[in-house]
Amino acid sequence: MVVGFIKSFDPSLNRSIFPDYIHSLVGGVFGYSIIWLLIFFYKKFKNKDGMGLGDAKLLSALGFWFGWISIPFILIFSSLTALGFSLPSLIRKSKNLSTEIPFGPHLVIGCIIYILSIDLIFKFLL
Repeated sequence: MVVGFIKSFDPSLNRSIFPDYIHSLVGGVFGYSIIWLLIFFYKKFKNKDGMGLGDAKLLSALGFWFGWISIPFILIFSSLTALGFSLPSLIRKSKNLSTEIPFGPHLVIGCIIYILSIDLIFKFLL
């Protein structure tokens, strides 16, 4: 997280991928807050843990590296990959809906997809 924030002060970095320090700081806080809120509300409604804080820390680090704008895309891509990997075992009934699925690897895959498709994303948005 610290390295992701410190790198945002380097003016020679590609600003389309790596944000300035304000967007980096907001991204880190936003990434942690989103997962923390999911954990909080799931625990409140279901009375059991749904995720660990490791996922929040990882998304926070990704937010520090790639800024707040990356967080929704990383979450969407990682959720789709988690669904893609989990759906076949749910269909085969080798796992059920209460089976724990490690989400950290899917966050990393979602981040890689975001980095590879960042030009297409910004072209579509602008």
